[in-house]
Amino acid sequence: MTTLLECGPLSAKDGEGRTLFHGARLTLDEGRLALLEGPSGSGKSTLLRQVAALLEAPGASRRLEGEEYGPGRLARWRARVTLAAQDAPVLPGTVAWNLEFPFAFRHARRNECDPAAQRAALDGVGLERLPLDRDVATLSGGERHRLALARALLWDPPVLLADEPLAGLDPDRAALCFERLAEHAHRAGRAVLCVLHEGVMGFSGDRRLRLVDSRLEEA
Repeated sequence: MTTLLECGPLSAKDGEGRTLFHGARLTLDEGRLALLEGPSGSGKSTLLRQVAALLEAPGASRRLEGEEYGPGRLARWRARVTLAAQDAPVLPGTVAWNLEFPFAFRHARRNECDPAAQRAALDGVGLERLPLDRDVATLSGGERHRLALARALLWDPPVLLADEPLAGLDPDRAALCFERLAEHAHRAGRAVLCVLHEGVMGFSGDRRLRLVDSRLEEA
């Protein structure tokens, strides 16, 4: 089994100074879907944001495919270790624009995203009836949520960190989206770490991690 990502040590406190986790070290293996569990307020979202280099993590080292990513390479790290946040924004404009815009980034691995790929990404999360030229202002909350997930999958990062990607979805759509995440995770050179919100049952990964008593450990 090949280790794809190594990150740590990671430590964080909440707004009241309470330790969320301390000295956490995360490894993710290629071709595996890992689930991160823990009670509400345990720091799961904070951990994902630190791994994605969206929050400071003093003293932490980051390695992807054995390659070190120091402070001067964090923009490239974020392009390869991507967070699909629960509140991921959609931008004013069309559905197609929301799928296309990341590919203009400096560190994009490819510079274009053709309509066929966009259509396939939407179909995969149950948005097969959604026109590419539709204004996102007309979408429901659930449609926006799935559009953001489709965008993350279309971006195709080596490591996808998905923070409660099934929140607010009905069971059938949740199962469909979870299947897409598993498919991404099980490809060569890919891995997924997924946080599922409280109350989601019946979904299993290849590995379970848990934040408990300020520690990250195997569940």
